[in-house]
Amino acid sequence: MDPDMTLLLFFLGCSLIACSKFPLRQYHYVDMVMTWTDAQHYCRENYTDLATFENMEDIHRLNRPQLSSTWTWIGLRDAQKSWKRTMGNDVNSWRWSATGETSKSGYHNWETYQPDYYQGKETCVMMASNGQWFDQPCHLLKPYVCYSEINETQKTYMYIDTERSWFKARTYCRTHHTDLAMIENSTENTEVYFTKPTSASAWIGLYREPWTWSDQTRISFTNWKSTAPDNYYSQHCAAESNLHIWNDLRCRDKFTFLCHEVSILKTTVRMMIQTDADITDPSTNNQILQQLGSVLQSQGFTGFTLQWKLQPKKQPPETLNTPYA
Repeated sequence: MDPDMTLLLFFLGCSLIACSKFPLRQYHYVDMVMTWTDAQHYCRENYTDLATFENMEDIHRLNRPQLSSTWTWIGLRDAQKSWKRTMGNDVNSWRWSATGETSKSGYHNWETYQPDYYQGKETCVMMASNGQWFDQPCHLLKPYVCYSEINETQKTYMYIDTERSWFKARTYCRTHHTDLAMIENSTENTEVYFTKPTSASAWIGLYREPWTWSDQTRISFTNWKSTAPDNYYSQHCAAESNLHIWNDLRCRDKFTFLCHEVSILKTTVRMMIQTDADITDPSTNNQILQQLGSVLQSQGFTGFTLQWKLQPKKQPPETLNTPYA
């Protein structure tokens, strides 16, 4: 084949910069009342998902019509199944400070009725005087237990009798030891219990980041009203008011809802490639696309797919031989 080919590269997606400047999400108010879960199902069936917001620009693009309910569901939720007396594997699950990951063993030692996320503020964990765990607001000043890792299977624990917030306790432990105490089995829990005074409560390294978007976008922006979230009577789903201010409400309540639909940018790039390889060969084709994809990712492009269309190199027109008269 002719080694000089024109490659039309169809780029489906956008860069992080382009996404912030282009309204990829189109929002749709649905004037039907449903529970949060039913609204999620409806949005996924008819659009992309319940509404996600990443900045105030998204909020400013909303034009709320007259709706049959005061509140309107959005895609934000703090699913109990991921953190209520469990060590789940979801984004809002409990995780250990030392790894930033959820429990590998699934071990926990929660007190009765704990964790309860009281008043929507308790996202860090302490060990009580009985050796069991309970969640507390991270800003409280309390003593804490650090650990140092000798090898992958052995830890030593140190009790620090200085009251600090959970975050400042973590900083101290990371500076002078490995991290705040990580506990993956009953033996380690017993060691931590006897490391501290048995009558004392102390921070350990368990924490979580509540609230995630239905489409699994990591939460980086919120627009809560001043008193929310407060988890009043188990409120684990978010809704917006006519002023676009958010509140946490019971997921089983029925409101109108807001879906979003994702648009896709399609960009065509014309490239000239000179090669002796057979570009029409599927293996060669895929290899080149993979290499192009790696280059684009290294430049900050995400959420894209690549396609191409080969065009033969244009040949100059044949010269007409006109006989002389």
